[in-house]
Amino acid sequence: MKQHYFDFIQKLLEKGHAEPVPKTELSHSTSRWYLRHFGVYHPQKPDKIRVVFDSAVESKGTSLNKVLLPGPDLTNNILGVLLRFRQDIVGFVADIEQMFHSFLVQKQHRDLLRFFWYKDNDPNGELTEY
Repeated sequence: MKQHYFDFIQKLLEKGHAEPVPKTELSHSTSRWYLRHFGVYHPQKPDKIRVVFDSAVESKGTSLNKVLLPGPDLTNNILGVLLRFRQDIVGFVADIEQMFHSFLVQKQHRDLLRFFWYKDNDPNGELTEY
């Protein structure tokens, strides 16, 4: 699990989905939120870890999820999906790797998505803010 976890974080860093907080921004007195993260496995994919950044964890009675504005429910009804799937000759299914890590966060909001990890993904390195 440890090796899978470090490999996942390495991919995250290589793709630019996370970056160390610049030293100039470490001392600012702005609001910050640190996300807890942990690894989970799907029973059918025992060699592939998924690292979950938990925005529902509470501190002093609040969580990041509690203060975010909810958007519209864009989830398709499963019955509608199944019926449309039968309309054409060919159907496609896709699994987009690291989709939830692949979006741009505006600079003023990045302090709310911080997490701690080892510098340069080295377990002997110092703890660093990302």
